[in-house]
Amino acid sequence: MTVDFVGAGPGDPLLLTRRAARLLGEADVVVADRASADPILALARPEAERVYVGRTAGAKAWTTGAIVDLLAARSRDGRRVVRLKSGDPFVCSRAAEEVALLVARGIACSVTPGVTAATVVPLVAGLPRGRRVTFASGDRDPMSAPVDWSALADPRDSVVVLTGRAQQPAIAARFLDAGLPPTTPAAIVHAATRPESQVVATTLAALPTHRLPPPAAFVVGPVEAGGDDARP
Repeated sequence: MTVDFVGAGPGDPLLLTRRAARLLGEADVVVADRASADPILALARPEAERVYVGRTAGAKAWTTGAIVDLLAARSRDGRRVVRLKSGDPFVCSRAAEEVALLVARGIACSVTPGVTAATVVPLVAGLPRGRRVTFASGDRDPMSAPVDWSALADPRDSVVVLTGRAQQPAIAARFLDAGLPPTTPAAIVHAATRPESQVVATTLAALPTHRLPPPAAFVVGPVEAGGDDARP
């Protein structure tokens, strides 16, 4: 019994690893976080079961326990199970918790890394010009310690915030409260590397007024907006 955790990368199927593409093509069940992974899921066999367990507006959210129950049940049925995670499974993700719970149940796990959006988003927004780049999760995860945004508020640095779309206004307010100037550059990126990618260059003060559809991440700090020409 093995569950394969596979990094889907930033969304472009051409950026998948060869191992990831092979595991998807062999899977009996693919458990993904959101329908935006469909271009990647298209690599799975037509008869493979596809299950979406991410947050969906108006629908009851899947808990980590429920996801692990699903993965364990399908694996114990003797089916080849792929748990597809956006970007890299262990960058701003709850994959480590899912793996630990599965291993505690006696189910082996393998991990196939993916290209993380943490490095792709700055490229699409324009390469950060700060002396240091920090990756942070904007998600309110009750299982993790909260991010100390004030400690990241340095006008010389760039902060890439993943999974923080819902908290975008609150995070901007925390940075402002910590002393970052309202004119601090910021950029929001939707669907990095995909044909529908959008980039909005703005300032920290105006960040809460710009809302792009998911998947979206944003950069606060020295950036040089690159737009479509910066897309890999």
